[in-house]
Amino acid sequence: MAETRLTLEEVCALAKLATAGSARRKFRAALLKVESGPRGRNGKRPGEYALSLLPADVQLRYAEGKKKSLAIVGTAEQTLPLFVSAPEAIQPRVAIPEDLEDQARARLDAVRSLLEFRARGKQRREIRLADGRGIQAVNEFAAYVGSQQKPPVSGDTIYRWLRHFTGGRKKERAGGFAALANRPRKDKDKSRFFEKHRAGAIFIENKFLREGLSRKMSWEALCREWKKLGERGPTPRYDAARNFLNARAESLKVLAREGRQAYWSKCSPFIQRSKVPVMTWWVSDHREFDVQVRNTLFAEKKRDEPYRPWLTALYDWGSQKIVGFCLAPNPSKRTINSAIRMAVPSHGFPANFYFDNGPDYKSVRADLEQITLSEEAQALFNQYRVGITSAIPRRPRSKPIESWFARWSKRFDVLWRPTYVGNAPGNRPEDADESQKQHAKYIAGKRGDSPLPTDAEFIVATVQWISEYNNTRLETLDHCTPNERMEEKHPERNRPKINPRLLDILFSERTTRSVQRGGCVQLDRMRYEPTDESLFALDALNGRKVAILRDPYNLGDAVAADAKTLQFIGELRMQQFIDQDTANPITRDQIKTAMRRERSLRKGYAEYIAALSVIAANQGWKTEREALVERAFARTGTDNRLLAATPGALRARPQLPSSEPSPLTVDESVREFLAEESES
Repeated sequence: MAETRLTLEEVCALAKLATAGSARRKFRAALLKVESGPRGRNGKRPGEYALSLLPADVQLRYAEGKKKSLAIVGTAEQTLPLFVSAPEAIQPRVAIPEDLEDQARARLDAVRSLLEFRARGKQRREIRLADGRGIQAVNEFAAYVGSQQKPPVSGDTIYRWLRHFTGGRKKERAGGFAALANRPRKDKDKSRFFEKHRAGAIFIENKFLREGLSRKMSWEALCREWKKLGERGPTPRYDAARNFLNARAESLKVLAREGRQAYWSKCSPFIQRSKVPVMTWWVSDHREFDVQVRNTLFAEKKRDEPYRPWLTALYDWGSQKIVGFCLAPNPSKRTINSAIRMAVPSHGFPANFYFDNGPDYKSVRADLEQITLSEEAQALFNQYRVGITSAIPRRPRSKPIESWFARWSKRFDVLWRPTYVGNAPGNRPEDADESQKQHAKYIAGKRGDSPLPTDAEFIVATVQWISEYNNTRLETLDHCTPNERMEEKHPERNRPKINPRLLDILFSERTTRSVQRGGCVQLDRMRYEPTDESLFALDALNGRKVAILRDPYNLGDAVAADAKTLQFIGELRMQQFIDQDTANPITRDQIKTAMRRERSLRKGYAEYIAALSVIAANQGWKTEREALVERAFARTGTDNRLLAATPGALRARPQLPSSEPSPLTVDESVREFLAEESES
């Protein structure tokens, strides 16, 4: 970055000095030599002064003057450029990471002290230290300044900082303030060992990603097969292998080791929807409670029979209010109709229903699409023009009611211990089994009471919980309650009266952020997604810190850079909200584009895993199971007496594994995925 230079006249004006001699004497430490240009009357070129070596008040006046000289032309909205050169920049320090600015500033103070001391005359150069010792030599002063640093450094180090700052005597380019900070390592996040041994790198990746071995088992396999791979020298240390595997992209590890569903749930990018108006979308789904109760209400079950009740809920997306619900031992088309009948009389019909993909919802959708409705119900639906949409199959993220169900699991179900059975087998409490045993004794007449609550008690508590939830202030609603938001946007006096009988028939500020899945970042309540060209580069940094550079006058675009070196990584754009009108072709195209990006990202990782499989097959690498069996036969040799002595063993001579490379194979899951992608 070029140093800003000022003439003697400019320095006099900024420092408010009347004579040039005063400026020469006062700012001698900031004087720079000029190699070219016109000469003065004395045959010498007039010197120039470095702005960064002038006092802070002079620099401030210069910056304010530059700011006032910026003119706005026309009436169009103006924005500042992302990167500006030093003469126009007020703070020309964009090349220094935030965590190194304090280091560069401390070194600048040390260099400035040395320059000021060296600029003094020999008669005025002596300074007296606290211990009474005097210093006149520049080298001694440099050593003293170095001893005051934290941690202390030598005088040679102070001179090295000075050379970096001014360019030295060899007419090197002056580095300025930015050159005082330490340079980040060029091999950051890279393994020098595995960069040299590429065959070993691919082998250990294959073991860890494709075979799903642990890091230590993958390292042990690599050490065992090191010479067979053609590698020379010592085997890698476990720490080096572990760090190399940990540096693999998180999305790649999840897809290879955990599968497609885990990849989709943890790493797959997702779209962000705009705010939904009240009464535009009603979302419905079923949920089974993690609580066991005993039957006292439903005829389809025996008296006191234990079961887990189901909830069918209707959720207004805009107000986040539960407008209708039904509890039953099993979900069905009837529970859906019951929830609709409960909601519609008090709220009217929504513009759209958003249903699950279960067979019972398909049946209800068929009715609402006027396939089996009566003429009166058809007339009612034609009047309100209700639309029906089904969620994407096996995609809980596509149904916003799932987040409300999670609230139930964390806040409501846990209240019912000891009959709470947990949301997964591993989360099942110990007292749940004991309560079931006690209830079995109650059924057998060996106990007078049961620890399981009645379903009537549970339903009453559930209704009260829903009522309290609808009156709870939510941050997502700007601290309004769902009831208040519904009444504000859809007041009761304006709600249509529905005949219940018919219902019976129907962005260049810099900040540091963590990369989220899909390469997205969250900044100032706005979500930025990578462009198509930067998708893989940013997704590979999932969970890592990056620097976000954004123009405050153009928030639509941003740039992601390395947090240490500020090296360019990729471009970001503000994620657009998608309208809920599914009849709009633009909305459908936006959703298709988002799904296409998701598939391309997953396909790239899958192709890498497939390449590992092909390399392993071509090289004849054996799986750990095959290698274990081969070692077992190598130990026993051709003597089959051990096998013959085994009860039930076959008398035929065992076939040793072939030493020829196995046929070219690809994991069945990878082949299935690639076939699916080719069809789509």
